[in-house]
Amino acid sequence: MQLDSHTTWATGYQVTVTGPHVRFTPVVVSHDDRRGKQWTELPLPAPDFKMRSNTIAGSSTHDAWVFGDREPTTGRILAEHWDGAHWASTPIEPPPGELYDLNLLGSSAPRPDSAWAVGAASIVTGRTPGPNGGTIINTRTAGLIEHWDGSAWHRMSADGIDGDWWLNSVTEIARDDVWAVGNTAAPDDKPVLLHYDGQAWSRVAAPAFTGLAGEYQSVAASGPKDVWVVGRTILADKDRGHPLVAHFDGRTWTTVQAPEGVAGKLWSVTAVPGGMATVGWDPSGAQDRPIGFRYTHGRWQNLDLSVTGYEDVSYLAVVAAPDNRLTALGTGSTPKSQDYQPLALTGRG
Repeated sequence: MQLDSHTTWATGYQVTVTGPHVRFTPVVVSHDDRRGKQWTELPLPAPDFKMRSNTIAGSSTHDAWVFGDREPTTGRILAEHWDGAHWASTPIEPPPGELYDLNLLGSSAPRPDSAWAVGAASIVTGRTPGPNGGTIINTRTAGLIEHWDGSAWHRMSADGIDGDWWLNSVTEIARDDVWAVGNTAAPDDKPVLLHYDGQAWSRVAAPAFTGLAGEYQSVAASGPKDVWVVGRTILADKDRGHPLVAHFDGRTWTTVQAPEGVAGKLWSVTAVPGGMATVGWDPSGAQDRPIGFRYTHGRWQNLDLSVTGYEDVSYLAVVAAPDNRLTALGTGSTPKSQDYQPLALTGRG
């Protein structure tokens, strides 16, 4: 996220494998372009965190949030606030019932008295004996919408969605104008588009698109008449995905024709003057290949996101600075090491 004209923050997690055990440790890093190219870690307060950090949002360097998963052994949900000097945990109560999993995947925090975190919770609905012994845990998955009002978190509901579903991203334009996006689970596997009017959340019909299935991964806006959504569509049974883009002009949602001949999924979008920029990756080959585009004034421009010496590269986030710079954030490996390393690429496209 871009906190001011010079400061960019990002979040992710470190993966540590010890024998059969896998540990996730959340990480937050900061970059100030007045101090060179170096990124600096902002250590979270509790070293016993054992969950992923999935999303970051904030209004300034004195008001930032990090959200992630629920830690299974303690039940703690990662929701940390930065006030400019210290991190503080802000408890989010889990939904009722026996939880199998909970993940906060997207966030928006335009003001100190308003922050949103969205994701999904999997609730245990029963257990059945497995065919080869053991137990099969049956679950249902429902989207989560959490809102911070300046003093506490409150859960909100959204009606009109059947079956399993989840939310991936949210953006607040105004107190009465908030968008959230995600998708339903297979076999339906269709985009989910929600709007908050200051009173309640409601589902909005997604625009028609080409494909057997589709999902919305990220939403961004420059204002109430300029909202962008990106994700992927599945064109055939064995298709790994093709870019899916939609735009709202204040009245109507319309699917935007993606660049021809491009495969892959778009994972993140940010608003820029005259349009948007988006990044993701193409998983259809032997290795992931980065993809990224700027779409302004009705024209697509390819962003060269390749990194010399790295392979299997995918970009998970893109942020825009006021001077039209873009920063793409992701991961990649090298021929000498299959361990994934963080990547940050900055340019003007």
